[in-house]
Amino acid sequence: MKETLPYIATTLSGLEEVLETELQNLGATRTIKLNRAVSFDGTPDLIYLTNLWSRTALQVLVNIKTEEINSPQDLYDVAYSIAWEDYFNSSDTFMINAVVNNNHFINNSLFASLKTKDAIVDRIRNKFGSRPSVDRENPNIIINVHISKNIYSISLNSTGIPLFKRGYKIAAVQSPLNEVLAAGIISLSGWDMKTPLFDPFCGSGTILIEAAMLAANLAPGLYRNDFTFLNWKNFDRNKWNKIVDEAKNKMKFEIPLIFGSDISARAISIAEKNIENAGFSDFITLKKAAFGDFIPPVQNGTIITNPPYGVRTDDTNILELYDRIGNSLKHKFKGYSCWIISSDNEAINKIGLHASTKKKLFNGSLECKLMGYKMY
Repeated sequence: MKETLPYIATTLSGLEEVLETELQNLGATRTIKLNRAVSFDGTPDLIYLTNLWSRTALQVLVNIKTEEINSPQDLYDVAYSIAWEDYFNSSDTFMINAVVNNNHFINNSLFASLKTKDAIVDRIRNKFGSRPSVDRENPNIIINVHISKNIYSISLNSTGIPLFKRGYKIAAVQSPLNEVLAAGIISLSGWDMKTPLFDPFCGSGTILIEAAMLAANLAPGLYRNDFTFLNWKNFDRNKWNKIVDEAKNKMKFEIPLIFGSDISARAISIAEKNIENAGFSDFITLKKAAFGDFIPPVQNGTIITNPPYGVRTDDTNILELYDRIGNSLKHKFKGYSCWIISSDNEAINKIGLHASTKKKLFNGSLECKLMGYKMY
């Protein structure tokens, strides 16, 4: 039986259930939903698979040690007891991300980070005769420290740059939608990847690209080659290459009609560049148009969109905009299902439709509502 290891995948608030389902489909066992995270067990291969395939994870952590601590010295002792020489060499660079909650003798993350760093440096120096350097800009190795009350957890961050930075976006409008959030909304919408999909406020094209990637069964991680697990001493290059090749062979291009519009010519230009860079120029149609002027090309479909809201627009008639959105939905989009994410409750009410589904999500620090409507 293959060895199983404890992992944690972090995500955005409200997407925990979506992420848990994703992980289970990848082969994870003993999944437990946490706050903005899911813990799970799995074989070492699952680290590669999750970083490559997950659409709603931000980072994937491998727990190395969890211990109870009762003094500041325990921080050093626990960290020093870990065989860091099995993971990296003295020639590598590393950084530590620390979070401390409700501990009565350690009141800041900097202290926890420094004590852990000292232990790692001393352990590597004693093993190799030289010490690794700390690099907070571009480290080979990233270590996560989490202290909650008196429980001290140390993990290796296998991801590095968060997974929402897919690598296909070369330009962006102001306040672009996070790729992980876009993928999560698409999943929550229940889109079947067969019916047409429309984003009338497409901005940078994030929703359109994420939908095309899903329909094409394109692994998001294929756009990247900078995962930190590539720097680990136990990294299996042959295994990784095999997993990547298998992912490429699973791609398909039976993509339904995906179309987007935006009133801004600049937004359309930016979306075009991102769509081309993602490889979907032949599958996504764009048009410069106001939502109220757009005539849907088909009778039935799914709308998923992130219209402007007060904090990210100079439009002083935001309530009028949402009123027009509601009128267009009623008169032009019969047979569609519509999903709108917004942080402006007053504006949402101007849509004037009964939402069959409501879900609280966060777009950055903004608390938002995802509203689902059925146009009969």
